[in-house]
Amino acid sequence: ADRGVDPLRLEQELPEKRYHHVVAVSETAVQLARHYGVDEHKAEIAGLLHDCARKIPTKEYVEKAAELGIAIDAIEKAQPILIHAKLGAYLAKTEFGVTDPEILESIRYHTTGAAHMTPLDQVIYLADLVEPHRDFAGVEQLRKDVLISLPYGMEQALIHTMHYLLGQGSLIHPDCLSGYNELVLRQKNS
Repeated sequence: ADRGVDPLRLEQELPEKRYHHVVAVSETAVQLARHYGVDEHKAEIAGLLHDCARKIPTKEYVEKAAELGIAIDAIEKAQPILIHAKLGAYLAKTEFGVTDPEILESIRYHTTGAAHMTPLDQVIYLADLVEPHRDFAGVEQLRKDVLISLPYGMEQALIHTMHYLLGQGSLIHPDCLSGYNELVLRQKNS
């Protein structure tokens, strides 16, 4: 089993604001995990490591992914910030010794979301969005929504994310749309 992560190492590797963010995400993830009966230890590790690739400058992501043999798509190439999730899963494994596929997957999908997300994937995605330092229009409502149910929280979170991206004139990753469509279809069919 994966041991804990040394927060001191993260504090040294990440900018101060980012370090406070990952600690807050980890704490929020543990609370959500407890609420939903998800493994709290895995949630804690994934929360701490979800942004471990942010120590690398965003402008180097495309090159770094190529160098490491990590496949990226046209949307990730156009919006390189998305690549930190795939790089993060890679670094969590190679630099932090995380072997648990569930933890690695939750890091991998914490930015775009996806269809078929596990409860841990959803906990990390939601914790990243609603941790206490987050301050955007609608965050208070999302903090309530994530406690109603994981599917409802995810649906509201993905709607918020897509609204935001559309407002910015940004691309929406197909994984985000797939995750949203799956949740809505499941409701229509239940």
